[in-house]
Amino acid sequence: MTGRRARIISVGDELLCGRTVDTNAHDTQKRLLSRGVPVDGVNVVLDTSAAIAAALDATPEGSLVIITGGLGPTPDDLTVDAFADWSGLGLKRSPSVTMHLKTLAADRGFPYGPHMDKQTRVPDDFTAVINPAGTAPGLVGEARGRVLVLLPGVPSEVEALWPGIEADLEARSVFGPPVFSVLRRTSGLSEPALTGLTEPVRALWPDLTWSWWLTRWGVDVQASAAPGATIPEGLAQALDEVLGTRVYADQFVELNQVVQDLLKARGSTIAVAESCTGGLLGAALTDLPGSSAVFCGGVLAYQNEIKERLLGVPGATLAVQGAVSSETAEAMAEGARRLVGADYALAVTGIAGPDGGTDTKPVGTTWLALAGPRGVWSHCERFRSHRARNRRLTVARALDALRRHLQTDRDPWIGDGS
Repeated sequence: MTGRRARIISVGDELLCGRTVDTNAHDTQKRLLSRGVPVDGVNVVLDTSAAIAAALDATPEGSLVIITGGLGPTPDDLTVDAFADWSGLGLKRSPSVTMHLKTLAADRGFPYGPHMDKQTRVPDDFTAVINPAGTAPGLVGEARGRVLVLLPGVPSEVEALWPGIEADLEARSVFGPPVFSVLRRTSGLSEPALTGLTEPVRALWPDLTWSWWLTRWGVDVQASAAPGATIPEGLAQALDEVLGTRVYADQFVELNQVVQDLLKARGSTIAVAESCTGGLLGAALTDLPGSSAVFCGGVLAYQNEIKERLLGVPGATLAVQGAVSSETAEAMAEGARRLVGADYALAVTGIAGPDGGTDTKPVGTTWLALAGPRGVWSHCERFRSHRARNRRLTVARALDALRRHLQTDRDPWIGDGS
């Protein structure tokens, strides 16, 4: 069947009181759209049977309904019971899920009890997809004229379950014609700047669907063809010509992964010296498995004494140029590279805010430096946001500078990277 549309129901009190961000809905929309199933709406509801039933009533017949959350072992996990009441389907215990959970309990050394047994119940005629990253299975089936998928709320478990869910949905002919698109992930550009750069390309292909969105590292742009249609020849090349080295990826891969892959390909290592990011730069470099192959270590040098004693920043530089300066940033990078024994080192020093700014160095003034076998370079950024975002932007700019240099062997802040 083609032309099916989807609704997403996210279950959880924590999503409505701000304790947790609903990343499942975002990721599910991307997964479904890539398979030709657009999402018409997302409904976030409380952990109550009445709220879940009302959300299900609001979905149109013929739709694909994805429900996340409320499949766990605690008393407030009511999704399966609420769905059974709404659909009129009975619940039966799945032997395969029971075996999986009993094996998991034995392997982890905790008792198998009623809280886990609760998760073995499957609606009549539904398929249970074993959860490779947790306990609650994914559930797929049909009821009241809808195709329904019930998933746990933990994003890593949804991701691990999705291949099995996708195979079941494909067997049910849920997916429509594929949607082909061209993606470019950029760093160092604002949304208006990226929109302006792509304007001549958009003018050539106005029938494509164009979209932009902020990410952890910058702004993405995507051009999508109509379902079943192909991407025009020359589009990707045209985008690359206007965006140049601002692009760090043409698929959904993160900037820190790109950097890690480049370092591994060179057999190179990296160190950090951080004064305004408090370890966020080192954390970004070590978020991924295998990071120990490229990341040596770093120094959190907030006080000038630490910059001078551990990183070798001259006292005269700190006294005259100040802690937030090109001279200090470069000395920090060279000092970290020398201290840790890495091939490359990134250094950041700035005024994250909300206090500490001056007329000549307002809040958001940040110096970044990169030291490597070919020399040391620095660059000043003038971020104009709040403290947390200034720090996140600093990390993104620093990683992207390293990425540019590893790809070009030149000053990462010249040309279209300035």
